[in-house]
Amino acid sequence: MKKTIAFGAVALAAAALLADGKVAIKFELPAPHSSGTPKEIKSANLEPDPGPGKLRPPIMVPPGYDAKLTTEDTKVTTSEEAVTGENEFIVDGDKTPDATAMLQLPGGLQWVQLDLGKEHEISAVCVWHDQGDERVYRDVIVQLSNDPKFTDGVQTIFNNDHDNTAKLGAGKDKEYRERNDGRPMAAAKDDKFPKARYVRCYSAGSTSEPVNNYIEVEVFGKK
Repeated sequence: MKKTIAFGAVALAAAALLADGKVAIKFELPAPHSSGTPKEIKSANLEPDPGPGKLRPPIMVPPGYDAKLTTEDTKVTTSEEAVTGENEFIVDGDKTPDATAMLQLPGGLQWVQLDLGKEHEISAVCVWHDQGDERVYRDVIVQLSNDPKFTDGVQTIFNNDHDNTAKLGAGKDKEYRERNDGRPMAAAKDDKFPKARYVRCYSAGSTSEPVNNYIEVEVFGKK
């Protein structure tokens, strides 16, 4: 397993309870990847980039809801057979953006699905796609359910498919540039944490290529 770096300010924030009694979820990050001159990204739905060396705001949760629920034994399934890589790469803890840690799915709308083994209260999901060069993934949607087929009781916690090309409903979240801190997504609404056993993450290629490259998915919540 390749070396990762600590989540800087977030790790420090998580070490102590804040005034409101919440803690920051801690993520282990790979080293930032430099690909030379930044590419121009054309998107009418792109969130502002925090800037070089700056992390996205931490996700704050009550103590006990910051536990990492995924392990190297978490079962991973996919919408189609991988072009390259293994399903286990999604949960192996190696977030290096290269072929040794990457699961590549064909072009078009695809998904990876994690089975947590039993129902949990979910506080956050963090997704790392390939950040080998500056790119934006399309139609990123993250859903939770207790149904492995995702036909019943589906809860959407993130959706940046603003024009509903994935036919899963138009989303209000923004597209984002891939970075070494991945994309943390808070699951709670009105301080209520959804309950689910399965987590499904969709994408439909990127601004760099039609295939779907997944590096890692981490799920946090209450054990």
